[in-house]
Amino acid sequence: MSTFNELKNNPRLKKVYEERLQILHLIRNFFWSQDFVEAETPIALRLPGQEPYLNPIPVDFIDPYQVSHKFYLRTSPEYSLKKLLAAGWQRVFEISKCFRNVESFGGTHNPEFTMIEWYRAPGTYWDFMDDAENLFKFIGKKLNVEKLKYRVFQIDYLNDWDRISVKDLWKKYLQVNLDDYLSVEQMKKLVQENGFAVDMKDSYEDLFYKLFLNKIETSLGIDRPIFIYDYPAQMCSLSKLCENDNRYAQRAELYIGGLELANGFGELTDPKVQKFNLEKDRSLREQLGKEIWPVDEDLITALDSGISSAGGIALGVDRMVVLFTGARDINEVIFQSVADQIN
Repeated sequence: MSTFNELKNNPRLKKVYEERLQILHLIRNFFWSQDFVEAETPIALRLPGQEPYLNPIPVDFIDPYQVSHKFYLRTSPEYSLKKLLAAGWQRVFEISKCFRNVESFGGTHNPEFTMIEWYRAPGTYWDFMDDAENLFKFIGKKLNVEKLKYRVFQIDYLNDWDRISVKDLWKKYLQVNLDDYLSVEQMKKLVQENGFAVDMKDSYEDLFYKLFLNKIETSLGIDRPIFIYDYPAQMCSLSKLCENDNRYAQRAELYIGGLELANGFGELTDPKVQKFNLEKDRSLREQLGKEIWPVDEDLITALDSGISSAGGIALGVDRMVVLFTGARDINEVIFQSVADQIN
């Protein structure tokens, strides 16, 4: 948010921070009222996730015998919360500090950020879409906020939210049938036809986002919040496949004012398929020249013990606070951000 002096001497920033604390309190109230259990899981992990494009921050723990043990600050509490599902909890949430390296210092990112993540088992991705909509409306009514504000936009969020499949989204904005562009070669052609450069090393996800970020994302959720769902399966290592078309998977993202707020899945609970997907992600990390580590076998064991159908989602609290307070960006809602401490 700001340094100590800014927080002390700027009434507007002080008000923003007070509202942030209220929002955190209201998040807890909402989930407690829905019979969720609040979890507290490890921040430092021996084995972080395998997401190819995330960069966990390493830390060394030294034991009394001066032996160093390498850990990583979590990028998300996802694996730990799924283990709790497997242990028998049906509704869990955690408000957590998370960490990601090679992130910009401010704007919409900070290497240290706050996330609310929750899971339902049994549950589906439709359930957490409802949860997110109800959560925002619950907070907004308590704070008496009629419109969410981001940049020049004032977004109506108290009425019904929009939902659209990724396939329909591409038809709307790019006038193409995404079914025809589910391979790397097909997507390369589409990217080039739209005037963007293609690199030989570009993965399907790289190509997808060259179009999505430049042609679609900034238009999402301008009038009302919108969930986009059912992504190409090759982009969804942690999601189960759609029942009506296994070329797509049960992944959903929330956009408000062109800003991505949340990412969630109809959870993949098959241990063999999950391990295969994670090993594939690990190989991609290696190809990209990133640090690698083994797949978390404890997660696979947890899945093997049995989880009913589950839905889970992670939502950025700092960005949520920006929307409710009208702050310029997350620099104004995080006290002593990385950028503040460096500058």
